[in-house]
Amino acid sequence: MELPARAGQNAHDMEIAMNVDTQSHLAILRGMLDFELNEARTELRALQINGASVPPEGRPREVADRKDEAEAAQAFEVSDAAVERLMREVSQCERALDRLAQERYGDCADCGEPIPWPRLMAQPAAERCADCQRAFEGRSHCLAQA
Repeated sequence: MELPARAGQNAHDMEIAMNVDTQSHLAILRGMLDFELNEARTELRALQINGASVPPEGRPREVADRKDEAEAAQAFEVSDAAVERLMREVSQCERALDRLAQERYGDCADCGEPIPWPRLMAQPAAERCADCQRAFEGRSHCLAQA
């Protein structure tokens, strides 16, 4: 005959299972963040090696006409935007890894609620839940227009 479970025993077992699941989820997310960070750093180095951070007027001049100069300026603007995006990505991944190390990862920076697992899987460096991110972007957009 099987003895009945003691009160709290199932809750304790569930808490242990949740901690194991949480730890495995965090390990997956840490791996994703490390991968994204390394990819962004590699792309950034490649752009910098190829002179993406040097404006056209700072490069050695070849025989060029206005069209060549315009193309070079446009290429610089595109690569400059890529450098900015990659630097932002590196920063976001580093901040997320810091939050992981400080055991603050996964909580919304604005409302404090847990960020849902599907959002973290889609955007591992997310600092906010989707609702707070929309509000944040709305405020940022309004400030940019002012």
